[in-house]
Amino acid sequence: MKILRNTLLLLLLLFQGSLSAQKNPRADSTVHPALDPSEIRIYQVYLRNFSNEGSIKGLYSGLDHIQSLGFNTLWLMPIHPVGQVNRKGTFGSPYSVQDYRKINPEFGNEQDFRVLVRECHRRGLRVILDWVANHTAFDHPWTQSHPEWYTRDASGKILPPNDDWTDVADLNFENPELREAMIAEMEYWVQEFHVDGFRCDVAMMVPGDWWSTCIQRLRRHRPLFMLAEANGPEFYRYGFNSTYGWDFYHRLKGVFQGASLRGLDSAWTAENSQATQATGGFGRVMRFVTNHDETSWDQVPAKVFGSDQAAMAAYVISQQPVSIPLVYNGQEVGHPLKQNIFERSPIRYQQNPEILRFYQDYGAIFRFEKAYQSGDFVRLRPEDKDCWWSLRGQGDEAVLCVVNTRNKTLVTKVPTAFRLKSFENIRDGSTAYLKEDLELEPYGIRLFKPYGLSKR
Repeated sequence: MKILRNTLLLLLLLFQGSLSAQKNPRADSTVHPALDPSEIRIYQVYLRNFSNEGSIKGLYSGLDHIQSLGFNTLWLMPIHPVGQVNRKGTFGSPYSVQDYRKINPEFGNEQDFRVLVRECHRRGLRVILDWVANHTAFDHPWTQSHPEWYTRDASGKILPPNDDWTDVADLNFENPELREAMIAEMEYWVQEFHVDGFRCDVAMMVPGDWWSTCIQRLRRHRPLFMLAEANGPEFYRYGFNSTYGWDFYHRLKGVFQGASLRGLDSAWTAENSQATQATGGFGRVMRFVTNHDETSWDQVPAKVFGSDQAAMAAYVISQQPVSIPLVYNGQEVGHPLKQNIFERSPIRYQQNPEILRFYQDYGAIFRFEKAYQSGDFVRLRPEDKDCWWSLRGQGDEAVLCVVNTRNKTLVTKVPTAFRLKSFENIRDGSTAYLKEDLELEPYGIRLFKPYGLSKR
């Protein structure tokens, strides 16, 4: 009887432990792998501008458009209710979060979002949410229920992160209860809605040890992609898959304003080294020619780079060093207006069909050409200060790229190894026999493969 009683007691304990593990995901020590960043191509959506409706439902009918551009991952800017206290502009900043577990009623409701995620997954699209861990709106419930979770002055007044961000309240990550609460808020979206990851706003302003704990805990639920709005090798060590290629972006702007191409090489070399050395080759830098910050605080790509043609040339260059591509809604049609995040600027997708066709064509190239999934990249003729030359991939799958960064016709020297050979222009299928020199029209772009081997 004693043996039977002990056996029954052991079975009961095991059963209770199993229930506990189901109720408490932290009881399961399994950590899922990260989603492979080499397969990620990001389209950034600001719901307020993406459609005429400015809502989640307005995104439903746009999924075909996004996929036609070759993208497989949607980055949704914050979908939460926006704070009212100290609000800036007409609509306030989406990064002034009033409640992490709610959806802005202007955008829709939980059911709308469930339908979106379900349809995206059916199509093979991933959905990542923009997450603001560093601060909340001043009217977030925590400011009343847990003021100790915030940075406060000697009188107990809750402070903003800096003098400019007056619409948001700075969170204090020295408080262990806040650390747990923030992880729980992120877990909610992973568990309840099955999102595929997060773009983490101002990640450098949040302690790295917290990110390490947070990301490991989140990955106990499902494989996730984590993008840090930051740069530096430490963020890959925290568990992020990707960081921002800011240095490359700023130097690329300089090139199209007259600077030599040579300055780009130190930027991509340093950024890619950080990504690969810290992850064993698994991390990738995200590169872009605009995003919500750049178009809101700087200008649209056509003005930043000099023209629509220059902006398209810059985009192609940005995707040659190994990286994750990003397009911000409206970029693909040359949207001419700044998208101030405090206001509305609905995108007219019928404008500039030739720009749309460009992004569709190059989106297909970056998606289907195996060279752009590989980690192989060689910079060619770095001494040429005006025309970019590079090679992605190896052998028959390699893609040779040349881009004129100037608003004038140029004659550039063909790298010796590629002279006196026939190539196919991937975009239009035309044939080119490369001699010693190649003439390129202003902002001309060529992506070549050995003749007859284009996979499109």
